[in-house]
Amino acid sequence: MDIVWFGTTCAQNGLHLSGKQLASLEAFAALLLGWNKKINLISRRDEENIWTSHLLHCLSLLLKVDLPAGSSVLDLGTGGGLPGIPLKIVRPDLRLTLLDSTQKKINAVKDMVSALGLKETKAVWGRAEDVGKEKGYNRDYDVVVARAVASLDDLVRWSGPFLKPEGAMTSPLPAFGTDKSRRLIKKPTLIAFKGGDLEGEIRQIKNQPQVSNTTVIDLTLKGSHQPEGGEKKIVLVEFASASRQKAE
Repeated sequence: MDIVWFGTTCAQNGLHLSGKQLASLEAFAALLLGWNKKINLISRRDEENIWTSHLLHCLSLLLKVDLPAGSSVLDLGTGGGLPGIPLKIVRPDLRLTLLDSTQKKINAVKDMVSALGLKETKAVWGRAEDVGKEKGYNRDYDVVVARAVASLDDLVRWSGPFLKPEGAMTSPLPAFGTDKSRRLIKKPTLIAFKGGDLEGEIRQIKNQPQVSNTTVIDLTLKGSHQPEGGEKKIVLVEFASASRQKAE
């Protein structure tokens, strides 16, 4: 994949990457492919499509959503550092935690984070159900992101303990200005990368007391190439205040 094409495609969709950011994304791609020869981080069949199926797919979130400046973000079930590491490269202001229950994957992620020199980024080994109860993680995050991890029902259940109470988020100032085509995250939110028919999954969560609103956003991008593998979407699940959850 031509790195110039990648940068141009992002720019066409409102995300302007610096030469340093593109170089860091290239370095991450090389590290990920290197580790993938040792342990299964991404599908071997997807290695040749790493820029479209993985990096562009991960960064498409920033083309559709504006995370507040300085947001604390948990990448739940990060696997090989996706989507967290690409997001951190492009948004160095984010405070990032990469969580996975497989220790060998977290060891690989720790190596990549160190090699890339990413600041305010930590990789944690553990199950979401356990880590979410611990001090320093419980109610400590503005946003939880999850890519190809589990059903929305499970993701809502696992994310709840990590997300801050409503009203405790960081500054709502967007990082990339006031582009009205992007949705500004204003409440503690789960952002799930999903595909296919989501009607059943959304029906499962819409009446849960901790869920205040659910929005599905299509990830179709301008340009000749699109993230591959079928229909791609992100689901934004805004969480209700603790008082509302108790009332219901």
